[in-house]
Amino acid sequence: MIWNSRGSIWHRWDPHIHAPGTLLSDQFGGDWEAYLSAIETAYPPIRGLGITDYLTIETYKQVRKRKLQDGRLKETFCLFPNVEFRLDVKTAAKAINVHLLFSPDDPQHEYEIERILGKLRFEFQDRIYACTPTELIQLGRAFDRKQTDDLGALRTGAQQFKISFSDLQRVFKEDRKWLSNNCLVAVAGSMNDGTAALKDDDAFVALRREIERFADIIFAATPNQRDFWLGKMPNMNRSFIEERYGTLKPCMHGSDAHRVDRVGKPDLERYCWLKGDLSFETLRQAIIEPEDRVWIGSLPPVGPSPSETIGSMRVSDAPWLGTSNLRLNPGLIAIIGARGSGKTALMELLATGANALSATTSQSSFFGRAGKLLDDASVALSWADGATGSAVPLCGDGRWDPEEPSNVSYLSQQFVERLCSASGLATELRKEMERVVFEATAHVDRMECESFNELAEISLHSNRRRREEFEESIGSIGESILKEELSRDQIPALTKNIEATKKQIEASQKEMQALLPKQKDAHAKRLEFLEGLVNGVEGKIQGLRVQRRAMSDLAADVKLTRENREPARFEEMQNEYVASGLSEDDWKAFAMVFRGDVNGIINRALTGIDKSITTFLEGDPLNPLDSAQVSPELLPLNSLKALRDKARQEVGIDTESQKKYDGLQRKITELEGVLKRTEEAKKLAEGAEARRAELVKRRRQQYVEVFESLAEQEQILGALYAPLRKRLEDSDGALGKLAFVVTREVNLKSWAARGEKLIDLRYDSAFRGRGAVEKQATARLLEPWQKGTPEEVAEAMENFRRDLYGEIRKSLPEVQDAVERHRLLQEVATWLHDTSHITMEYGITYEGVTIERLSPGTRGIVLLLLYVAIDIHDRRPLFIDQPEENLDPRSVYKELVPHFREAKRRRQIVVVTHNANLVVNTDADQVIVATSERTADKPLPTMTYDSGSIENPDIRKLICRLLEGGQRAFREREKRYRIAFDEPDLDT
Repeated sequence: MIWNSRGSIWHRWDPHIHAPGTLLSDQFGGDWEAYLSAIETAYPPIRGLGITDYLTIETYKQVRKRKLQDGRLKETFCLFPNVEFRLDVKTAAKAINVHLLFSPDDPQHEYEIERILGKLRFEFQDRIYACTPTELIQLGRAFDRKQTDDLGALRTGAQQFKISFSDLQRVFKEDRKWLSNNCLVAVAGSMNDGTAALKDDDAFVALRREIERFADIIFAATPNQRDFWLGKMPNMNRSFIEERYGTLKPCMHGSDAHRVDRVGKPDLERYCWLKGDLSFETLRQAIIEPEDRVWIGSLPPVGPSPSETIGSMRVSDAPWLGTSNLRLNPGLIAIIGARGSGKTALMELLATGANALSATTSQSSFFGRAGKLLDDASVALSWADGATGSAVPLCGDGRWDPEEPSNVSYLSQQFVERLCSASGLATELRKEMERVVFEATAHVDRMECESFNELAEISLHSNRRRREEFEESIGSIGESILKEELSRDQIPALTKNIEATKKQIEASQKEMQALLPKQKDAHAKRLEFLEGLVNGVEGKIQGLRVQRRAMSDLAADVKLTRENREPARFEEMQNEYVASGLSEDDWKAFAMVFRGDVNGIINRALTGIDKSITTFLEGDPLNPLDSAQVSPELLPLNSLKALRDKARQEVGIDTESQKKYDGLQRKITELEGVLKRTEEAKKLAEGAEARRAELVKRRRQQYVEVFESLAEQEQILGALYAPLRKRLEDSDGALGKLAFVVTREVNLKSWAARGEKLIDLRYDSAFRGRGAVEKQATARLLEPWQKGTPEEVAEAMENFRRDLYGEIRKSLPEVQDAVERHRLLQEVATWLHDTSHITMEYGITYEGVTIERLSPGTRGIVLLLLYVAIDIHDRRPLFIDQPEENLDPRSVYKELVPHFREAKRRRQIVVVTHNANLVVNTDADQVIVATSERTADKPLPTMTYDSGSIENPDIRKLICRLLEGGQRAFREREKRYRIAFDEPDLDT
């Protein structure tokens, strides 16, 4: 027996192995040297050994003597007797085997075992024989008169001696106290000599079930048998096993060697591994923890990665530390102790060595209080894979390097308290949740990102940009609608201006006619005709020059687009989508080019315009016209002006009248230009209503598209959180109460506040008084905003506008200027369609309640579940300092214990705790007991740390003494498995 300071460790045991001299089927040939050497050289090494014999412990005594007196089996630390019997229940092959495994811890155990064995009885020919060597010899001779040799008679008697199950039960009742503390019952579960052979015989169903119910251990090795006794078979769960057999059962297996070449060599390398100290107590713990403490296989279960498991801690130059070297278990380590004993100090030492203790520590922490008293002390960690960390000073700037990643996940008291506060939930807990989700995301789905934020930004970038564009477009549409409304309202004024301009032209024309002499009426008519032709040609030339100016501007714009705009856009697109991996040749296809020969079109147009202008001015040089031979309508402007000037001379008006005539002519030309522009403006204004209707329709559609983008964002977030959602949906208990949700958060107050700035709350309308806008929106818009489809949201807004449009207009401030009134109405419309108050929020709920609204205790459960149960991909050691501070003991036992038990299989956990459930019912692998002693001559107390497993009786006593409910926790743990060991009070 050996107590390991590292606590419970996996070791190979062989609980069923015979030795030379075994009473039945002895094939060793008395070769003790070969037998002992086979055990000593076995690989993997055998650390626990159950020396088996039939009805006696004689071979156990021989092996024990060779170990104690001859120094053999030095690497086998737990040697115990295994007494094998055959029940008087015969299977198709042979009798059922039952084994009594006895503890060697009692100094008088050999005497007690033989006393107990002597109480077992077998009846033959009306005589009752006891299970003692003397009476077994007598039984052998009574059965076979030819047996004259004592050894032969003993073996014959052992061959015939069978015990009844009822007799075995009787003995256990009579010696309950000693047997309950020193004996475990194992029954073979095989089809050969085990209870499985009775499964097809209905007459033995009840007896078989009682035998198996009575047994503590099943000697079996197949995976199916192990799964059955652990309640993992379909339709045969834990409740099924407990109902029929009392409790789950550990399956163990030995080599059952009867000859040297079979020693320590079970079939298929089905070695028996037990986790615990090398003491008989480990077998008892295996009964309580049949799944976590027993394994059948060539190697023990794979635990936390050695490269991510702290093997030991060494502290240098710390005279105040009584334990400068501490070896650590790879599983769950519980640090316990009285108040002020140095529990948190040890945690901070470990965190410092792992670069997890930030530069700023709480003043209530050990480092915060000790300060410079730590002097030159340093800490270094060694890892299970052999790597050794550098020594880290305990004080000064060197104890934490913010540039280096932490080797552990450290939940200090301050960190837990901060995350359990209302403010912490909005920031740090969200950050931690996202880290866990990112760790759970498969590498192939991470898109080369290094954090959840980066992945979310990439995933949501396009969606968010489209939403921004839609929202900006909705705002600009309001401006466009305003312009169309103002244009539409100008139609009456434009019509009036057209009529007035026409009248002005007519009046000027009459005034011109009045200046011409009446006696030269024919000449006057010709002059009027020529003036009209000159004005017409000049108008055409002006139009051509306007067209030429536009064409020149278009040419400049084309050049700017080619040389500046498109290269800049193309470069921006390449930078935006550099991750697309397109080749340079592929990217060429994305360059925007004009579809046709725009330069040719522009040049041809300019050439044509210039030719037309020249022709209108001077005529076609290739086909000159004689003004005396052709109609004036065909002449160029120069020729027309010459004819006009000649007509003016023929009319013969005086100089003063000529000046007036010329002025009126210029006026008419200007008025005709005004008339043309006004008529064009009117024509444009007459289409304003249709364009306005189209803009309103487009605004509604883009309002719908904003909510479609929100729905798409919800899908994207759902996909990002899929690993977490799947984990939660497949879980039971507290973990199953957690759910991931994506919701639209509507800041109704901010939306209403913007509206209240546009209206007058004093007017008698549905929006009178502060809060009226919010009230109306709550009744009509809130639910669609929160849960409606995009079309439902748009319809709700249309109904809101239609039903309350009159009330909105009544509430608007009085504005005399029509333009400003239109502008105000469009500002209201833009406000109504604003969506900046709607955001997508995501997070975790617990029983449907958001974590922000949970009590501190429930928040603590959620936080611990996040690290212990949800964060299954972080394999670094997890340090938790007093996680139960805000939790009631029942919550710890019911909600957290199962997840701590599961988590310790994949990562090393170190927890400082006062809660007995987090030590006992988690089946902690190592318990470190902190103590401190203060003396007047030293500034710091001397702190020491004793450690071991919970099967270590000294550690068990300290657990009961230091932790409230410790004794009860042990009893409840045993009760949970329906086991009641009759042991002395652990509190004493």
